[in-house]
Amino acid sequence: MNPAPKDASALASRVRHELENAGFTVERHPLHADGGLSVRHDPARGVVVSWGPATGIGGDDVARFPTIRNVVRLALRTILADAGYQVTEDGGGEMIVTART
Repeated sequence: MNPAPKDASALASRVRHELENAGFTVERHPLHADGGLSVRHDPARGVVVSWGPATGIGGDDVARFPTIRNVVRLALRTILADAGYQVTEDGGGEMIVTART
């Protein structure tokens, strides 16, 4: 069951705060061409955390993205789990965060 909108908004705000305290710059909207980290409430899923590189980067850097994505997701999961949140991955590269344990 997803949290109520007011609770989800508060949860998203707390998750944003945790990640900002860890040094991340966090956006409130879905990712765009500049890439980055996003924390938002999705009424169908709850609080969603996603990260992606900027689009349009070419050359050999593209081959490193899967490894970089894995490392960033591991860091995000670790930060949030250490703060007491439950984090699951949705299979599409996004993480769903639920209330503290």
